Amino acid sequence: MGEGRSAEVKSKPQPVNQHWVPKFYLRYFATQQTRETDSPQVWIFSKRDEDGDEKLTHVRNVCAKRFLYTPFQEDGSRSWDLESRLGEVETLLGSRWPEFAEGYVGLGDEDVRKGLSLFMAIMHLRNPAVREQVERMHQSILASFKDAPLRPDGNPDVEEVDINGKVQAIDTHGWQAYRAWGKNEHDRFFADMVKAQTGDIARMLLKKRWSVVCCDTDVFITTDKPVAMHHQEREKYGFGTPGVIVTFPLGPKRLLVMDDLHHEPANQYYPLKDGNAGTFNMTTWHGGSRFMITGRPISEVLAELVALDDR
Repeated sequence: MGEGRSAEVKSKPQPVNQHWVPKFYLRYFATQQTRETDSPQVWIFSKRDEDGDEKLTHVRNVCAKRFLYTPFQEDGSRSWDLESRLGEVETLLGSRWPEFAEGYVGLGDEDVRKGLSLFMAIMHLRNPAVREQVERMHQSILASFKDAPLRPDGNPDVEEVDINGKVQAIDTHGWQAYRAWGKNEHDRFFADMVKAQTGDIARMLLKKRWSVVCCDTDVFITTDKPVAMHHQEREKYGFGTPGVIVTFPLGPKRLLVMDDLHHEPANQYYPLKDGNAGTFNMTTWHGGSRFMITGRPISEVLAELVALDDR
């Protein structure tokens, strides 16, 4: 399988500008005038003042970064393995996305649940915000061992650490190489992490109660980090935290909600109630890293959010 994949990768051009939110998904949030054209455009609005006012731009210019998933290997060549795998998933899910974004799929169907769980897990992990966390984690680990006693070989004389109340054994051999990590090592670690953790997150999502909030007109926005989590009681939480709610806009007319309310009916479609659009869009906006993405006028969306805040 490895040889076949390598031959295929070498035989076709690879994308240099790599999207962490796929273009096929962004197209559904394009303006109604451009959605079905060859040049779909979206409105973007930033949380950062330095980015200025809202802007209308082609989806190819949104949520993309050069060589995000193709780190340099030790021999100096780039690894296209993750980018190739992501392309396969996008091709598979993209063909069914009209059903997810505008139709009524069976939310209890095993193939639907596995496909969407996989897609959402990847969407969460492949984000540059996670890549930045990799580097921060490295710096944090270096800082925590800064004053540790050293063995004669220069490695920290530590055999175990306390992580969130759990004592775990560690091996500090190779510490000098780890301490010298630079961009290439972080890029490789990020790519490996996306591949390694996708399955675990997908399995957590499969355990939750699923439902979809739906409407007949374009209402829901998305962001540069569309898989959003929130918890009504805790400040720190993850996908496996009991009570965490996960939301994901499937399109401007459908919003997937995953929660732990298993005493309530599952796999249902619920019509959006009047006045609730701002509530759902605020959750999506809060979960985003930087940009709001929508086909609706930004002023219209912000008015809903302001009205919700005032209320």
